Amino acid sequence: MLKQCLSGLLGEEEIGLLHSSFDVIGDIAVIKIPPELSEREQIIADTILAKMKNVRTVLKQDSPVRGEFRTREVSYVSGEKKFTAIYKENQCLFKVDVSKVYFSPRLSTERKRIASLVKEGERILNMFAGIGSFSIVIAKRVECLIESVDNNPAAYELAIESLKLNKRMKGTVKPILSDALEYTKRHKGSFDRVLMPLPERSWEFLPAAIASLDERGSRMIHYYVHVSEEQFKDKGWIHSHLGSIVSDKRFDVLLWKKVREVGPRYIQAVADILVS
Repeated sequence: MLKQCLSGLLGEEEIGLLHSSFDVIGDIAVIKIPPELSEREQIIADTILAKMKNVRTVLKQDSPVRGEFRTREVSYVSGEKKFTAIYKENQCLFKVDVSKVYFSPRLSTERKRIASLVKEGERILNMFAGIGSFSIVIAKRVECLIESVDNNPAAYELAIESLKLNKRMKGTVKPILSDALEYTKRHKGSFDRVLMPLPERSWEFLPAAIASLDERGSRMIHYYVHVSEEQFKDKGWIHSHLGSIVSDKRFDVLLWKKVREVGPRYIQAVADILVS
C-alpha cells in the first residue's frame, strides 16, 4: 500500500528500497527508513499522514529492538509530536509509550490464541509481561489469576494504567515489578500455566519456569523462540532443543507453530509444552 501511495513521488529505485509494512500502534505509525532514503523521510511520513486518517503521528525507528528492556530508539518525523498512544485489540485497551517499552501489534492473533486455551480458575505466570498485553487479553475472557512480571519500571506503570482502561474483566491481573528469574524462583510449584514471550532468551529461564509449575495443575508452558526456517521445519529440533536444556524432564510438544517473520529466513515460533 505504501509503495503504491508513493508512486510518482519517489523514483522506482527508491520505492524498491522501501519497507512494505510498518507498525501502527493506536494513532502512531512507526516506520523504518533505509539510510539511502534518509532525505526522503519527510515525504514518506507526510504521505502516511495524508493517506491513513487514523494516524496522527509518524515516528522513525532508529535502532533494532535491543537492551535489557527490549526497546527500540525512535525519533519524531511528522504529525503530532508524541510517543504515547492508546491501542485497541481484542476488545482491550492498552496505553503504549513506544519509546520506553516493547510492544508489537503483530502478536494480536497469538494473544487471542493463548487466551482461548486458558481454563477458568487457572493461576498463570507471565514471565516477561511488558505492559501486560497477553495478561489483559486473557483476563478479559477468562476468570483466572495472572501474575504479570516485568523488570522495566515504565512497562510496569503502563500495565497499571492499561488495567484502569479495561472494565468488566473476568480475570484478575496482578502487575509485578521484578526480575522474572528471581520472582519465579521464589514461587516454585505455584502456577498452572507459564507464558515465556521473550524469544531472544527464553531458554535461559526454562528450568525456573518448569520449577514454578504446580504438580496438580495443567503444567503448560508457552515457550517462544527465534529460529531459522531450517530449524523450524526440522520436526525434531524443538524436542532436541528442550532436552538439551532440561534433560531430566519429559515434554509433550502439543503445538509447534510459526508466529511471525522477524528477518530473512528467520522466524519467531512458539511451542505449547505439556511438562510431565
